[in-house]
Amino acid sequence: MADPYLPALIDFAFDAAEAKVIKSALASAKPWDYKPVSAAEVALLKSAKKKILDLHLKRHGWTCCYCRTNLKGAGPFMTDREHVLPKGKAAYKSLSYTLWNLAAACKRCNMQFKGSGEGFVIDGADAAKFPESTNYRFVHPNFDRWEDHFTRLGIQVNATNIVKIVRKGSNKAAYAHDFFNLEDFEIDSFDAAQGLENDPEVSAALFELRKLAKAFGQ
Repeated sequence: MADPYLPALIDFAFDAAEAKVIKSALASAKPWDYKPVSAAEVALLKSAKKKILDLHLKRHGWTCCYCRTNLKGAGPFMTDREHVLPKGKAAYKSLSYTLWNLAAACKRCNMQFKGSGEGFVIDGADAAKFPESTNYRFVHPNFDRWEDHFTRLGIQVNATNIVKIVRKGSNKAAYAHDFFNLEDFEIDSFDAAQGLENDPEVSAALFELRKLAKAFGQ
């Protein structure tokens, strides 16, 4: 399966010391929450996790892998290292540091909607052993190109963000749109923009945004 993003996962590698402490972590009861004894190993695991986050932020243009919210400079209070197949499930524990099962997501998508469930896995799919797009109901952060399923349009007027997320007709887009309640972005943002249309420049920007949304099919 071709990797839809860059830097490619196949080109990434942990250094030998990081790989060694990850191996120790994977042998523990809770690999992602593993606490090494030595300060040196603590630093190595921290380094490995930072590399994971940096890699996935780069792959998705410093945006959330699920909704495309801007995460550049957002820091840990807005950004999560996302495990697609939940690390807390015994069946997926061994994937805690597997790159195709990791991504970078906003807190909203990861904590409020994704959580530790697995209802997005196709019934009967052995997603852990056979990593591929067809095992997932939603747009997978590493197997699917988000832009093949959605277009996110937006403008920011001072503190108000006005967003339109256009679906492109796929079953995955429909499922992900409902699963992550992406309509909330549109309702909340356009409601917040009420009153801004009195400003000629803002009104023109809103007009262009609506025109673009119509051109993309919604």
